[in-house]
Amino acid sequence: MSESFNKRALDLVLVGAISKDENIYGDRNERSIGGAVTYGAFSAKRSGSNVGVITKLAEEDRHLLDQFGDEQIPVWVLPSKKTTAIRNVYHSSDKECRTCTCLAAIDAFAPDHLPHISTKIIHAAALINGEIPLQTLQSMTRIAEVGLDLQGFLRVCRDSTMVLEKSDEVAQALKSVTYLKADASEAEIFTAKTDLAEAALEMAVLGPKEVVISHNKELILACQEKVYRAPLTPRKLDGRTGRGDTLFCSYLARRTQGDEPSQALQFAAALVSLKLESPGPFRGTLEDVLLKMNVQKSS
Repeated sequence: MSESFNKRALDLVLVGAISKDENIYGDRNERSIGGAVTYGAFSAKRSGSNVGVITKLAEEDRHLLDQFGDEQIPVWVLPSKKTTAIRNVYHSSDKECRTCTCLAAIDAFAPDHLPHISTKIIHAAALINGEIPLQTLQSMTRIAEVGLDLQGFLRVCRDSTMVLEKSDEVAQALKSVTYLKADASEAEIFTAKTDLAEAALEMAVLGPKEVVISHNKELILACQEKVYRAPLTPRKLDGRTGRGDTLFCSYLARRTQGDEPSQALQFAAALVSLKLESPGPFRGTLEDVLLKMNVQKSS
């Protein structure tokens, strides 16, 4: 998008779609700007990281980029026939049970769509299988260490309904990844294990050095054959959408700032606990997160 984006040395770059979200909670219907790059960029920026975004959208939706300008987050924009749009219908009070419908999806990212950039980590923040194909993911290794949200390979659209399906391509993808994130359902689909610690350790054997799994009660990290846990302690659950994107990008941000994996996990747990209390991307401060960390340590 701009010369300054190419020349700027960044800590973390997110690649993926912005989503026009419709979130339905019983009789309440909310529309918002979502997508992993939205939730992730905000949390990374407010975790102290210099973050940038590579995204695609339709020309008529360029106003959706204003949010990044307000946060002084540089964006590289590529054209697409459509902008991704997703409907999330929540069926339970804890917002863990939901039906996701793909209303529209961007054109796939090709390897030559990636600009020449300098960054410590490049994160494949795809929402749906095919958004960032395997070849494109593999090409990211030439830029920096790669982060991956497993949903970008497991989440497929069947008659517009988004479901989780395992494919042979996933194991190939993990060979290119340093940092991996999955939620509890994705981890179980991929490993057939209900014990999330065991699932994280199994996925770590396949290539990633650090595997983070999100759950409604805690975060789990597998790193160097050890397992770490960090509790989630939100006072309410008004901001469930974007939980995984928020936690993983805040974790990656802190890793770029020199935190050890276990420290970064504790930080991410505190930040996402705060995010879960309010809809939309995390808009708190670094000081808010550090205070929450102290509260969680003392409880």
